[in-house]
Amino acid sequence: MKYLILVTLFLLCASGVMAQGHSLIFPTPQKLSYREGKLFLKNITIYTNPKWSAEERFAVEALKTNLVTASGLPLKKALNPTQSTLSILVKAGGGLLPTPNENVKGDREGYSLEITEKGISITATTSTGLFYAAQTISQLVEAWGQEAFLPFVSIQDQPVLPYRGVMMDMAHGGLPTVDEIKKQIDFLSRWKTNQYYFYNEVSIEMNGFDDLNYKQGYSQAQMKEIIEYGKLRHMDVVPFVAFYGHLHDLLKKERYSKLAIGNFGHELDPRNPEVGRILKNWIKQYVELFPSAFVHIGFDETWETNRLRIESDSSIHSEELWLQHLRVITDEFKSYGKTVMAWTDMTSYYPELMNKFPEDVIPVIWEYSPDTAALHHYLDPILKAGKKFIIQPAVSGWGHIYPAAAYTYDNIDLCIQEGMKNKTKGFITSVWTDAVEPFVRPSWSFMAYGCATAWSGKEANRNQFESCFGKVLVPNAGEALVKANALMAESVDLLYTCLGKNTGNMPGGTIIESWSNPFNEYYLSITKEKEAVFRLVRSKTEEASDLLIGAIKKSNGWQQSYLESMRVTANLLHYEASRFLWAHVMCTRWDKAMLETKRNSFVFYDLGYICHGLVQDMMDELGTLKEDYKNAWLSENMNYRLNTMMGRFDVEMGLWQKLLLKMIDHRIKHAADEVSTKPFAQLFNPDF
Repeated sequence: MKYLILVTLFLLCASGVMAQGHSLIFPTPQKLSYREGKLFLKNITIYTNPKWSAEERFAVEALKTNLVTASGLPLKKALNPTQSTLSILVKAGGGLLPTPNENVKGDREGYSLEITEKGISITATTSTGLFYAAQTISQLVEAWGQEAFLPFVSIQDQPVLPYRGVMMDMAHGGLPTVDEIKKQIDFLSRWKTNQYYFYNEVSIEMNGFDDLNYKQGYSQAQMKEIIEYGKLRHMDVVPFVAFYGHLHDLLKKERYSKLAIGNFGHELDPRNPEVGRILKNWIKQYVELFPSAFVHIGFDETWETNRLRIESDSSIHSEELWLQHLRVITDEFKSYGKTVMAWTDMTSYYPELMNKFPEDVIPVIWEYSPDTAALHHYLDPILKAGKKFIIQPAVSGWGHIYPAAAYTYDNIDLCIQEGMKNKTKGFITSVWTDAVEPFVRPSWSFMAYGCATAWSGKEANRNQFESCFGKVLVPNAGEALVKANALMAESVDLLYTCLGKNTGNMPGGTIIESWSNPFNEYYLSITKEKEAVFRLVRSKTEEASDLLIGAIKKSNGWQQSYLESMRVTANLLHYEASRFLWAHVMCTRWDKAMLETKRNSFVFYDLGYICHGLVQDMMDELGTLKEDYKNAWLSENMNYRLNTMMGRFDVEMGLWQKLLLKMIDHRIKHAADEVSTKPFAQLFNPDF
């Protein structure tokens, strides 16, 4: 409950565009009309009915918390229902989570809300609708303190799409703590999300495989805790498991290597009987652990099988193996009554795949770019086969320290537009952590945007939404957060004009090169050409950091750790620009003095002075950033993979430390007025 209180704090969710003088809300209700009048929060009384279900009580308590936060006054307790300003009618029990045959016209999640001089009246088919009505009311409050009020309004609302989820990667980067996952669930429930896809490869404890993920994942007890936490917030925690490809963390172990279709590969070999035995064991454990009616089994990017067929073993019938394995896994889950979902990107290799796709498996189309042709490359085979599908965009955060904002928004908008046009069953916003370094928290705004668009079935005004997001998350410093995010997004776009163009099949984006040797001739030439860009990134990220420091001072509770993660993200971007720029400045300063003017005019003092030379600047900034990064990591994630990142900081420190020692050694061995005949990069050869 404590995280729900923090996340659903009252806010005046100003969107920048007003409806009859009132703030718009997100997700946008289907029908909303205001009339003259206001209900002051200080006059509200609430009766707690002992006959309410646990879910009904939870929703009402969330509403009470929001109202108390808005007014700063305790709510009056009504002695009986007739004295209560709040009237609720929940027509049926159950209906907490989505089902395989979910129909939005069935109104499980819908609600009607009336605020008049008589009070607040909520009518919902189930407690889910009641909970969502409470989230809407928190955005309707206007003014602040003792004069806070609810405008007279009439709302009828229900989602356009029955399945609205976020897929969180729990396999490739940092593993969020259970505490952090709960915060994510609380936050996403604010945006009326009903599915939380827990993507993992071997990150969940499987009995009998203790050495596979020891201290590197989630225990089954932790998973049960997360699942129950989500249920009360009407969030179905759906298992998302790699059951074919992407299993390197299993297959890299000698004892399991023979399960691979290729030594220490990434994909299982469906022809191996032991594969079926192990997966049958896993499926039973997942079914017992996850009560969700759904399971997503992955099945994407089985490139290894196809490559081996082409390069070395023509007896491998990769399409037949894919379909065979899909049927085996599907049949096993079906025997437990589960509805199976699977990705269909392998239509790129097997164009006729969808004609053979099992009827009872829901195809999921993923496309993470804002490219209409790329999306239809995967969508068209589904449409041609007449399949009902779910569509899945992503937050573009795997290739950058801060997500590529416009790219992500455009991708989400494209997917909702094409999805609705072609009658998608649902919408899943992906968050990937392949690059390890980025925190997940900078992705929160984009996750929320995906959820809000899924409810309404259409893209939202981005500026309006961002303003709303800032006030939802940090009510007393929302504007600062929004502006800081915008500055970081601009910085990423600027860095992309310099870096990230030749990353091949690695995560495309600026992060791959962020730790490359800045004294390499290739990067020095880039920095020389783009010096103004790197300087602009430094200016923008310094401003973002200032804004976030101000927000931290105003905030309280866990919001401080969230804002600190954002501040560290801004500083990571600043350091990325600084290291390239400073390498260029050092080389230019030395080469001009030694090779052009032929005068050793304090060049050692400027570059190598052990108190405040440019090399020392880099070590100082790096050292502070390293400690801040570690603390921010641990506020969000488990220890797992932290050392992977700390190692990068250590190697980077070695670059600057070695360079400083080389410069000092050179200075000691040569006369003070001696002029060098070699360029800086050639003479000192800075390297890791």
